[in-house]
Amino acid sequence: MNIVQFKKLSYDEVAKCNKCGFCLPSCPTYMVMKKEAYSPRGRNAITRFAIENKLELSEDTEKAIFTCLGCGACNEVCLSGVGTKDLIFQDRECQVDAGFYPKVAKRLVKTLEESHNISDDDQEDRTEWQELIKELPEDAFEKEKAEIVFFVGCVASFFPMVQKIPANMAKIMQKAGLDFTILGGEEWCCGFPLIGAGMPEKLEKMKEHNLKKVADVGAKTVVFTCPSCLHTWKHFYKTDVKLVHASQLIAQLIKDKKITLKKDINVVATYHDPCDLGRNTGIFEEPREVIRAIPGLKFVELPMNRKFSVCCGGGGNVEMTDPDLSAAVAQMKLDSIKGVGAEMVVTACQQCVR
Repeated sequence: MNIVQFKKLSYDEVAKCNKCGFCLPSCPTYMVMKKEAYSPRGRNAITRFAIENKLELSEDTEKAIFTCLGCGACNEVCLSGVGTKDLIFQDRECQVDAGFYPKVAKRLVKTLEESHNISDDDQEDRTEWQELIKELPEDAFEKEKAEIVFFVGCVASFFPMVQKIPANMAKIMQKAGLDFTILGGEEWCCGFPLIGAGMPEKLEKMKEHNLKKVADVGAKTVVFTCPSCLHTWKHFYKTDVKLVHASQLIAQLIKDKKITLKKDINVVATYHDPCDLGRNTGIFEEPREVIRAIPGLKFVELPMNRKFSVCCGGGGNVEMTDPDLSAAVAQMKLDSIKGVGAEMVVTACQQCVR
């Protein structure tokens, strides 16, 4: 038997769980798997046994803890106020210390340390998305000094499916006459995947690098299209620089009449709240303000929206540790979208798009 006591965890916090099961319908992994260990209540039980020095570590307990999406829906519905999401991520740290964690995490750490991005690509390819912008002068968005840094993030930089997001955001900022720059190959991963891997201490090097590059530019604001990058900067970076999501910036530009929306779009659309933007960072209304400002568009809400939004399946590194589970959660989300009669789903996260 391999029994390890996890001293980092709070017994007082996990003891608040009264095992009522009210969290079960809010948990996407439980709704797919229908197994107690994949529910917040089940994961709290695993955590409690670990604190009480009664947990026998195994592949099953490892998988239960490392398949949490980190969406935080359980925290919102818990009648006892248990911080289950934070407990699970602390549990991951303890499992890493004990050597019980998905070995794909080792490859992730090695990739980030050597390549400074999640896809092990050449850092110079971070600006590849600029090829989508016609007649753009070379290095047009790379200045030595600027008021704003547009922090693009790994997913939008390297995955062709979502490279149109930074391309369009840059065009919007350019159209509005904003003084901005990107860091290009000098931008490193924000470190968010390391938090999900149970190794938050390893993001220090990335944090220091990114903060220095923003300081070198002299920027007073950093804009993000990636909610997870924004969430990481807000909660793990210490900076006085203003941190803004793209939806917040665009909503303000529309209000200030710095950009105008002219084209009518005759479509019924709904909005998916990304977990790290909405529930975990508190940004709900600005994306809706932008959507409602589009001429001709009819907006309908999903039944589970804002802080009760259902995860897309792309969080918590589950895409790496259990891609089938991630895909099943995504399909469940798509089915709910079809149920409201929407022809288009809009979201404010490139990982959710993927």
